[in-house]
Amino acid sequence: MPEKQGGPSSVEGPGEPAPRSCALTEEQALQLIAFLTSAAEISIHEPTYYGTFRLTDAASRMIGFMLENEAGTPRTGPFLRELKTEIDTKKVWMMWDREAYFDFLRAVPGQVATEVKRIADEDAGRGEGTS
Repeated sequence: MPEKQGGPSSVEGPGEPAPRSCALTEEQALQLIAFLTSAAEISIHEPTYYGTFRLTDAASRMIGFMLENEAGTPRTGPFLRELKTEIDTKKVWMMWDREAYFDFLRAVPGQVATEVKRIADEDAGRGEGTS
């Protein structure tokens, strides 16, 4: 999905906020990189399904950073807050209800895809995103 940048030349409809970029701070990016690289290393020694936990935890961490920079998430903020809560609640199911955890892992990509489509449809309705 191509990233859109709002700028002085962006034309918005009445009452519509200008699109904002959503970026991590340098510190947040380094924290995420450190987590992902150390998770990759430790995954060599752990059971296979622990990698799914670490990837899901990384997604939660990134969402947390995005929400800290909330000005950059005006359209997805409510979805991201709800998704982070769900991830943080259900990722620990890996320890005591693996089947429910695996069901959760299977469902999350569909939830994210629905939100991606909602944003794309919004953009298409405003004439954005056409090449």
